[in-house]
Amino acid sequence: MIVYNCPLVPFEFFHALKIPFRRIEPGSGEFQYLHPNVCAFCRTAVCSVKPDEVLVWTDSCDSMRRSYDFLKKNRSFYLHVPVKNDEISVRFFARELQRLWEFLKTTFKREVSLDQLEKTHQWFVDRSSELQRAMTEDPYRAKAIFEELSNQKWIGSLEKRGRLVLLLGSWASDEVVKIVEEAGDFTLNATCSGPYALISDVQTGPDVFESIARRILNKRLPCGRFARERHLQSLIGRFRPDVIVLHTVKFCDFYHFDEGMLRKLTVPFVTIENDFTNALEQSRTRIEALLERVRERGDRKNLRSSYFIGIDSGSTSTKIVVLNERGEILFEQISRTGADPRESAKRLMDHAMKTLKFNEENCFVVATGYGRGTIDFAHERMTELTCHAVGVSHLYPDVRTIIDVGGQDSKVMRVEKGKIVDFVMNDKCAAGTGRFLEIVSSILEVPLEKMGKESLKAKQQLNISSVCAVFAESEIISLRSKGYSRQDILFAAHSAIARRLATMYERIKGVPPVVLTGGVALNEGLKNALERLLGVELIVPKNPVTTGALGAALMGLQQKR
Repeated sequence: MIVYNCPLVPFEFFHALKIPFRRIEPGSGEFQYLHPNVCAFCRTAVCSVKPDEVLVWTDSCDSMRRSYDFLKKNRSFYLHVPVKNDEISVRFFARELQRLWEFLKTTFKREVSLDQLEKTHQWFVDRSSELQRAMTEDPYRAKAIFEELSNQKWIGSLEKRGRLVLLLGSWASDEVVKIVEEAGDFTLNATCSGPYALISDVQTGPDVFESIARRILNKRLPCGRFARERHLQSLIGRFRPDVIVLHTVKFCDFYHFDEGMLRKLTVPFVTIENDFTNALEQSRTRIEALLERVRERGDRKNLRSSYFIGIDSGSTSTKIVVLNERGEILFEQISRTGADPRESAKRLMDHAMKTLKFNEENCFVVATGYGRGTIDFAHERMTELTCHAVGVSHLYPDVRTIIDVGGQDSKVMRVEKGKIVDFVMNDKCAAGTGRFLEIVSSILEVPLEKMGKESLKAKQQLNISSVCAVFAESEIISLRSKGYSRQDILFAAHSAIARRLATMYERIKGVPPVVLTGGVALNEGLKNALERLLGVELIVPKNPVTTGALGAALMGLQQKR
């Protein structure tokens, strides 16, 4: 069995020699000998290599080179791939391919003539041309050709429905495709796990190795290592996607160059980061929020409901808001989410029904928040981004920017007339969230509810330089050991969170009026620090914790005729 790490390999060789082959893919474990800062794809895919497998390993990036350091014990060929596609690069790469051809023939004891290799190459070129045509005409046929040529599973949608989502960036799994399909849309996969990894502009020539080199180096959509040659505009212009998802891998920097280019276009897009170790629930929120942003609301329904319930199942707390048909708030309550998000939500709903004396047949439930997928009694689910925008805009119709700071994440949204124009989230790092304040509260032994007021009593403006909660914790301990007062350290901690949020505000080009929501909005110290940094007065709703649930309830009410 041949194992390859990247589609920049001569598939013609594998087919001509009739040797089984497969590509490495992320698995359930991590290769423990690689440094934690090596890209997540390598860390989770390298451990799938078996000792008796023969490797064809391209030097596609630094992480792949470091991975190869641990795989040399396998019989292997290290394939140097140029980063340009000029004639000098083609001739160099052709010589590399010739060496690989001899290596494979010797290793597997196969004798195949160059005439046969030329025929196989011509077959590959013809089939890849058919693949390109089938991409627009018949996705099922495209799938069959792609799997025949690459021996990889097809990753992409087959049924054209809803909006077209163009998936760009690094190797993506079918989990991303499922998120899009579950939202009722379809995905065109233009990452290196999709068909564009095989489609090239190439003419066969007298030297088969140079022809194969040209095919590999002249792909229609070169990978991130060929940053100067990537022409995403032509692909975007051809397929005219409704939205774009830029899929990046943790600790891989190649595709962040694409983000700069996408920001110059008018097609809405979102960047997600995958570490291949957990479910993509955080990415799901980003993708679904993007799709909700471009979705036209459907026709109103003939609902018989008299009560419209919004349930925001957050990572720390669950919130419920009940509206009547006039949009008046009849009931709102908050409780800890705990270990069972569904049970917490159901308990709140039962309490609301008992208090207001109605039953499930007389209400319409919209769930939001990270736990929305677990609330199986909800009639509809929406992302917390959309619900916050609707809820806050209902309270403050002129709002332009919303800063929501929750227990485990923070979000900054720019809105116009209740719709999100741009947003950014921080949900993988405790810095800039309520979790960071919990850590500070524990270290300084100051109750959470008193931290804000205490910080305003500071007499010195200390500075915590790190944006990482772990390192910031070390700084706080160091400041405490130097004898600084709790108030001074609290001031520095609040300023550190505010700087993080201010960076997010600048990234989406936030403008006033600005509304601050989430449980941390009640912290006077953070509000003060943010106002000082942003130079604007922040508006805090009477109940800043339930704005997401209010938005969810309003979205249910909007569906009634």
